[in-house]
Amino acid sequence: MSIILRTRGVGRRGRRTPGWAGFTALAALVLAIGPGMAAPGPEAAPDPAAVAESHGRGAHARDWPLSNGDLTNTRNVTRTAIDSRTVKDLKVKWRLPLEGKPTFAGVMASNPIVVGDTVYLINLDSDVTAVDKETGKVRWKRVFDSPSVGPNGVAYSHGLLFGTTFTGVFALDPATGRTVWTRELIPAGQGGIDVAPHVYEDTVVVSTVPNTFGKYVPGAMGTIYALDAATGKERWNFNTIKDGDLWGHPEINSGGGTWYAPALDSHGRLFVTIANPAPLPGTPEYPNGASRPGPNLYTNCLLAIDSRTGKLLWYQATAPHDIRDYDLQDPPIVTTTQVNGVRTEVVLAAGKMGKVFAYRADNGTPLWTLSVGTHMNDEGPLPDTPTVVMPGILGGVETPMALSRGRLFVPWVDTPSTLTATGGLQLPDYSVGRGGLTAADVSTGKVLWKRDLPQMALGAATVANDVVFTSTFDGQVFAFDTATGKTLWCDKTPAGIISFPAISGNTLFVGAGAPGLSGSSQFELIAYSL
Repeated sequence: MSIILRTRGVGRRGRRTPGWAGFTALAALVLAIGPGMAAPGPEAAPDPAAVAESHGRGAHARDWPLSNGDLTNTRNVTRTAIDSRTVKDLKVKWRLPLEGKPTFAGVMASNPIVVGDTVYLINLDSDVTAVDKETGKVRWKRVFDSPSVGPNGVAYSHGLLFGTTFTGVFALDPATGRTVWTRELIPAGQGGIDVAPHVYEDTVVVSTVPNTFGKYVPGAMGTIYALDAATGKERWNFNTIKDGDLWGHPEINSGGGTWYAPALDSHGRLFVTIANPAPLPGTPEYPNGASRPGPNLYTNCLLAIDSRTGKLLWYQATAPHDIRDYDLQDPPIVTTTQVNGVRTEVVLAAGKMGKVFAYRADNGTPLWTLSVGTHMNDEGPLPDTPTVVMPGILGGVETPMALSRGRLFVPWVDTPSTLTATGGLQLPDYSVGRGGLTAADVSTGKVLWKRDLPQMALGAATVANDVVFTSTFDGQVFAFDTATGKTLWCDKTPAGIISFPAISGNTLFVGAGAPGLSGSSQFELIAYSL
């Protein structure tokens, strides 16, 4: 990423927050819109046909072509026979052993996608596999051998399959795995890429992060890149550090970048959630992040960007001057709902601070905030003595939410962390982690129901008609009634789950690709079908 608001030129180093890196390393005052932050709408909107297709009204209406299903990240499927009456009949159709050198988290942390009769998945070595949807047989595999901390992922559009290595982006022929183009975005050792590509019209969006396997690179800044889908040529880039200034101490500080794909609305606004600043919580010389005074913009912010030019339209900060690793990292969701009796487009965002935020999509006006999970010592400076904090560094809303029929489904995690003002982040005890799923009204943020879960809810939320699925770190998959939260179905997989499911037709695809609490290495992609 280059200087903020530049629309051309070479970007600077990127970085990733220890949020997901700290997680997938598994070993391992909302601000008002200020002067100049609001701007007119984007110059041009995306192709309506492309938007319609991504929303399930086009040629691939039964497919799951993007990491969160569609351009607005709803993770919601209606063209399936899976519902509250039939979900009990889901049975294992096939199991595919997941290959790859287990990295910090295992072998799989991403969402598979489905296009036609093929399932595509990427492991944490950045190796891509094409699988027959009906039989589970491998059609081809493309090895990149580029370890990533995840969540990574692949995306399909315009007849190409897109993915990332830890330092670059690639496009493959989906029929053969042959390389169409590649583009390196960041030098080795200067940060990495952990995000799944997002594709709209003829543009691919990815982001660098300033983190290499849990270690922040001083002076590194996460950068968003928009590339031509046909060639990989850069169209614009956006530095996620305001004015490209690392708050006075670039020899110490770093920050920004994204974990998950942005959302796109029909007006051409691209909504992006940004990760945390570093060092966290501070250093002996600079406790409580004193090396980076101020709000550390644009870390932990929701950004609205013109998808054609990369110009910033507005932003909102959710955890200014973060010292607890409270990324606003979850993929935002765009929808419409009633606001003061008027149908209004809104954008929903959440992150590791354990809160969900709703804003007007046109200008960023805050609408409501919802806290989920347990909160303890999660605001203000940290003392010099060890302090238990919740949500911890692996807490809050870690993985994607889902939206259906005016209900927002939020998976959350309670995992206490012990922090001091001067110390680095310490990985929590995952065995004591717990989680849950909360359903909220999109218009008001009011809780409709809540279910506590026996372990950390790290498998996202995904909806099929009136059923919402989620899964936990100990390998359990749950299906709940979207209206009541009643348990409708569950199954136990052979390994832990930190990836997210796809639904296509009458089949649910679940990747159990993490050691979990048992240390299992029986990693599988499982197809459950009616």
